[in-house]
Parts: sequence; structure tokens; C-alpha cells
Amino acid sequence: MSDDDEAFDVPSLESADRRTTLRVVMAELTIILLVVVGIGALARGASAPIPSSASGSVTAVTVSLADLPAATAEIYQYAADHADHFADIPCYCGCDRSLGHRNLEDCFVNPAGGWDAHASGCGICTAEALTAQELLDANTHIDVLRQAIIDRYGPPSLT
Repeated sequence: MSDDDEAFDVPSLESADRRTTLRVVMAELTIILLVVVGIGALARGASAPIPSSASGSVTAVTVSLADLPAATAEIYQYAADHADHFADIPCYCGCDRSLGHRNLEDCFVNPAGGWDAHASGCGICTAEALTAQELLDANTHIDVLRQAIIDRYGPPSLT
């Protein structure tokens, strides 16, 4: 091995690639787990919200964190702990139209109280939350984080 070869830290690059691959695989497994949990919740009796005939509003379905896998409950708790940030992040799964959600916080924390069951079975909400968590933990400014979510999960640009 020459001195020039030693200048490149090949093991470090390989290690970084492995860590990145591991993070991607873990995120994918978490999303799959959340979808399975959501299907299980539906089978146990949680159902889609039923519109209230009196007000035309949607009745939210809630979930207990104790009934969720630990990784899912951790995402819910993170959303609650960072509610001020999650309230500034749009969600692109369509829950704004189907459930009346205003932002990513509503996917996890029910405005009327409790934990909204929606995110426990929605891969898009979960993916957005994991992206938000990664960026928040890296001290990314909320404006940059919000734009990253829009760019990654939002509708394609018309320009």
C-alpha cells in the first residue's frame, strides 16, 4: 500500500455506507411494521372515522401507546414532544381531506386529546415523522426541515 493509498480512509467510507444502509433498512422495517400494526388495529376494532351527522365533522379514532410496538410509541412520543415543530410540517398522505388533519402533529396527537390512531398505520406519516426527527436531531432550522418534507413527500412541482 502506498502513502497515497493511506490518504484515503476506505474503511471509514465503508463504515459510513454501512451505517447509512442500516438506517435506511431500519426506516423501511419501521414503516412496514407500522402498516402491519395499522391493519391489526383495524382488525381489533379500530375503524375509519365516522362523520358526525350533527356537525359534519370527522370523529377521530384514538389509540393507546401501550397497545403499539415500542418503536411506534416512540415516534408518537417524539411527535408530542416536538408538537410545535410538527404543527409546522404538512402531511401528504391525504389525511387533510379524509380526516381533517391540519399538519403532521394531527396525525399523531389528537387536537381533542389522546393519540390519533391514524399514524400507527400510515407509512407516509411515519416516514415524514422519521425524516423530521432526523433533521430536528441534527438541529435543522424548521424552515429548512419543512421545505425538505415538501420536496421529498409533497406533490410534484408544476414548473
